[in-house]
Amino acid sequence: MNFDLNKTIQVLERTPDVLQQLTIGLSKDWLVNNEGGDTWSVFDVLGHLIHGEKTDWIVRAKLILSDNSNKTFEAFDRFAQMEKSKGKSFEQLINEFKEIRSENISH
Repeated sequence: MNFDLNKTIQVLERTPDVLQQLTIGLSKDWLVNNEGGDTWSVFDVLGHLIHGEKTDWIVRAKLILSDNSNKTFEAFDRFAQMEKSKGKSFEQLINEFKEIRSENISH
C-alpha cells in the first residue's frame, strides 16, 4: 500500500479509543505493574504516547515535510512520562491522550 494521509489518519484517530477498549475494566494490577527492571507498565506506555503527542511526532512530521535542508530531529526524552504522569489516574491519561490526538489530527 502506498502512503495516503487520509488512510493514515483513519488509524491515528482510532488509536485512543482502541487503547481505551483494551483496558476498560481491567484491574489496577494489569495497568500499573511491569515485568521488572527497565520494563514499562501499560500506564507508562500511555504516558509515553502522551509525551510524544505533545512534544515530538507532529514536530518531526512537519520537519520531514518541510523544505528545510536540515532534517535533524531534536532529542526526545523517552522517559519523561515517568515524572509527568505521577499523580494521574489511568482514566485521566486516556482522556488526555484522546484530547491531544484529536487536536493534533485536526491541524
